Amino acid sequence: MIYPLLSYFNNRSGPRILLKAPELRTSVHLDHIPLLMDLYREGFFIHEYGTIRSINLIFEMPSPMARGKAEILLLSLICFDKQYNLSAFGEIMEFFVNELQNIPDVYKAFHCESHKILGAKEKFYEVANLFHLFDQSLPKKEAIIRQNTNKIYTYGLSDTGKINIIKCLQKNLLQGRYNTIKPSILGNI
Repeated sequence: MIYPLLSYFNNRSGPRILLKAPELRTSVHLDHIPLLMDLYREGFFIHEYGTIRSINLIFEMPSPMARGKAEILLLSLICFDKQYNLSAFGEIMEFFVNELQNIPDVYKAFHCESHKILGAKEKFYEVANLFHLFDQSLPKKEAIIRQNTNKIYTYGLSDTGKINIIKCLQKNLLQGRYNTIKPSILGNI
């Protein structure tokens, strides 16, 4: 299974986890993942640490509140088995980043602990809702079984077929975007 993790650079305490898949809350120690922002500057990279494999994307979001006028973020997909080709998830990660960038004043979500910023908690919940939908769009356990039976078909797909699959994943993510999650489910704030 694959689980998402969203980290950001906090100006006071350094790299921190902002959101993670519910399955990761109690089972895994992932404090080393945000620290990868200190090692890499931008773009995609794959990192392996023990039994934990991750594909990571470092990116920036404009922010009048951050040092350098940009929030530094890290989107990671965590995997515990070797069954997945993690580099195949790059496009869906870029899609999430684009959707995140389309949220007006999204920088407020990364300062949700501050009581001085109007609308910060609401922006956090909007980001958390998008993150939840992204999590739901990733392959889960039952998809692994289907993935094994479909390998013959996917290797023979043309570029058009591959693009159609990616568009279908993006459409599922967009359709669910306007559903709301109860803030109590998120547990971060």
